[in-house]
Amino acid sequence: IAKNRQQEMVLFQQARHAQMGEMISMIAHQWRQPLNVLSLMCQNIVFKYKMNTLDDTLMKSFKEDSMKQILQMSKTIDDFRNFFKPDKTKKVFDVKKQLLYVSEMLKDVYATHHIELIIKADDGLKLESFPNEFNQCIINLLNNAKDVLVNTSLKNEKFIVISAFENEEGKVVIIVEDSGDGIDESVLPHLFEPYFSTKESGVGTGLGLYMTKMIIEAHMQGSIHVSNAQSGARFEIIL
Repeated sequence: IAKNRQQEMVLFQQARHAQMGEMISMIAHQWRQPLNVLSLMCQNIVFKYKMNTLDDTLMKSFKEDSMKQILQMSKTIDDFRNFFKPDKTKKVFDVKKQLLYVSEMLKDVYATHHIELIIKADDGLKLESFPNEFNQCIINLLNNAKDVLVNTSLKNEKFIVISAFENEEGKVVIIVEDSGDGIDESVLPHLFEPYFSTKESGVGTGLGLYMTKMIIEAHMQGSIHVSNAQSGARFEIIL
């Protein structure tokens, strides 16, 4: 038992490192636009200086606009830093607000691949749990769906729908569905196994879904199930 737990901890740490790599890639993507804006602003200031048309009004505008871009970049760092900060105690949080927060973090990256994120969550739905771990699980599922849609042969619209509601037993249900090709039935029983991946060699680690299952079952006392829906793959979390 002790050996199994140690092995699980090693796998969990490997999954965390892989996820951090993905987050760094997202930060780089989020920073690209404000860096481009700052670069153009600097070029414009140099041009105005050479043309002898640089005045106090332009300098004030440059300062305000550049600070706006810098603050946006700083917020990106804070968002991703908080993402990896472990929760020590459970907190009551609004599920819809948390899903919108995650969606806001990812929207630019997903827009690059023409993937639409759709949130269908009940208003006022509360959950007492660990918000950062909740975020990690949702992002893992979304990134898994994104990777599928990026490599899909579908010519139709690419989208991911996240639904959240309370079931008859008073449990919070989160459903993540994509418009991909679905999952081969022979693969479904193995999807949460460590190092198991349906992606091409070199793409992904095969640990994201394993990590998600570990967090949901061991830390959040919930359950996660996967199946094929009419539109594509369907992941259901019950907390």
